[in-house]
Amino acid sequence: MQKITLSIALILVGLTTKAQKAVPQITAGTVLNYTAYARAFGQTLPAVLTITDVNAPLRMKWSIGGLGTGTFEISAKAIQSADRMALREPGFEEVTKLRDNETIAFLSKDTFNALITDKAFELNGQKFAVVPDAPAFVLDTKELDSFYAETENKKTKIWVLNNPAFPLIMKLEGAKQGIDLVLNSVK
Repeated sequence: MQKITLSIALILVGLTTKAQKAVPQITAGTVLNYTAYARAFGQTLPAVLTITDVNAPLRMKWSIGGLGTGTFEISAKAIQSADRMALREPGFEEVTKLRDNETIAFLSKDTFNALITDKAFELNGQKFAVVPDAPAFVLDTKELDSFYAETENKKTKIWVLNNPAFPLIMKLEGAKQGIDLVLNSVK
């Protein structure tokens, strides 16, 4: 009887462990490898963002195949309340300072709070609603703890990491700016 009880307990622990979803921690030095697809040109480019400073202003080095390298700088105000995501070619200056209403590759704290509390949020002038029991985002065979949301017309879809400290955008399809993103790895 004890062997059966022990076996059942081990199976339940194994199932619980397997059911847990991964949440990668984003810190200084984290490298985010994306694939960016420019729909208007039918062109796919590798895009690498390396977090160099997570404190405001947040700084990310960028490297985009065929375009070059540089740094994005995101202000404290944008980290808190931005309602737009910059999806455009970076400037030619060494540091591209995003506007106070823009982030890149993550949601602002206020937008993420709306996602959590209201199950809806606005980004780039589009209204998104969280879809329960939606498709999971899988990275390196691990399901990440994420939210999936889409616009009412279902043309724009987004997967966001459930991480209040850094709500990373893992996938974006059908964005109005014409660029789709897919996260390939977090190192």
